[in-house]
Amino acid sequence: MKKLLFPIVAALLILCGCNKTNQFKVTLNLENADGQTVYLNKDLGMIETCVDSAVFAGNTAVLKADFDDPQIKYIIKYDKYDQCGVFTFLPENCDITITGDFNDIITWHAEGSQAMETLNAYKEEMRPYGDAVMAIVPDMEAAYAENDTVRGLELYWEAMARMDEYNNRCLDYIKSHPNSYVAHYLLDESKINFDPEILKEVVGTFTVESRYKKNIEIYLEEIEDYEMQIVE
Repeated sequence: MKKLLFPIVAALLILCGCNKTNQFKVTLNLENADGQTVYLNKDLGMIETCVDSAVFAGNTAVLKADFDDPQIKYIIKYDKYDQCGVFTFLPENCDITITGDFNDIITWHAEGSQAMETLNAYKEEMRPYGDAVMAIVPDMEAAYAENDTVRGLELYWEAMARMDEYNNRCLDYIKSHPNSYVAHYLLDESKINFDPEILKEVVGTFTVESRYKKNIEIYLEEIEDYEMQIVE
C-alpha cells in the first residue's frame, strides 16, 4: 500500500510546488526608495486585500501575487491601511515594472501588460486636459487665501469648465472603445462625475461584459433604489 501511495503523494507535492510558481511579479525601480516599505493590495471593489509587501534594497523592491482574474486591479501603497499616496495599475497577470521617484507618485510609470499600454496611452492623451485644470488651482487658492471671493469664484467656475472638457474627452474615449474592459474601468473609476442617465447610455453601448461594467450597473441600481425610497 505504501508503495502505491508514494507516487500519488509525490505527484501532489509536485502540483503544490508548481502552484506557487503561478505568480506574476511587480518590480519597482524607484529613486529615493532605499529602506522604504511598500504594500501590494488586490482591489476587489468593496474589499481590498494586502497580498504582499517588500522593503526596498537600494532603489529596487519586488512584490508578487498569485494569478487571478486578469481584470483585477492592484494598488501599491506606502501604508496598507492608508487611502492616500496610492498607485493603481492593471497587471493582467503579467510581470510589471514600475519606475519613477518614490517621493513623487505622479512620476510613477507602470508597463508590462497590454492593459497598461492602453492606460498609459490614455493618460498621455488626457494630460493636457488635466494640466489645464490644475494650472488654475494655485491662483484660485491664492484668491481665497486673500479673501478675494469674487476672483476665487471666477477661477472656480473656470476650473469647472476645464473639468467639463476633461470629462467630455473621457466619455469620448470610453464610447470609442466599447469592447475594452480598460474603458469600462475608466468609467467605473469616474462614474460619480456623470449623470446616471449618461452612465446608462454609455454602458448600453458596451459590447462585452466586465467586472467594471457590473460595478457601474450595481451603482445605477443603488441610485434608482434610493430615488424610489425618496418618492415613497
